[in-house]
Amino acid sequence: MTSTLRKHLVMALGVATLLTAEVVPAIAQPAAPSPADQLRRDTKAIHALGVSGVQARVIAPDGRQSVATSGTADRRHR
Repeated sequence: MTSTLRKHLVMALGVATLLTAEVVPAIAQPAAPSPADQLRRDTKAIHALGVSGVQARVIAPDGRQSVATSGTADRRHR
């Protein structure tokens, strides 16, 4: 094998390794949860701590609202 061919093969292998190292993490990262999904997850976490009923409301600067509830409140027993 000539020295030039060897250099080209090493360079091609290096480029392939760099491309693989950059592409795989980009594919493997999950998408961030939407604000509504995060709100639902947070209300479930608060409910899991022992609060019988949780309701959370977020009002965005543009006026949009998101509401999430988890559990049920027992209004008969205070």
